[in-house]
Amino acid sequence: MHERGEGVETNADLDDLIDVGLFTERPGDGAFAQENVLLMQRQPARSGKQEIRVITTERPSFAGIDPYNKYVDRNSDDNIVAVE
Repeated sequence: MHERGEGVETNADLDDLIDVGLFTERPGDGAFAQENVLLMQRQPARSGKQEIRVITTERPSFAGIDPYNKYVDRNSDDNIVAVE
């Protein structure tokens, strides 16, 4: 979202390469270390719903898009989710 100068937010279009990560532990919690990163690679991301598929040899516990919050985001807590 972005503001148009009058305090009204509107959705901003997205079409960029953004970090996608898979983790054995939630990033930012406690003793998180490099060995907790199963995959970190930039993937094309665009506005709207999309599906990103990656294959790893170990099942992740968490997955995220922009997991280290490099982009400005009002709700960065929703960038990482537990893998079901």
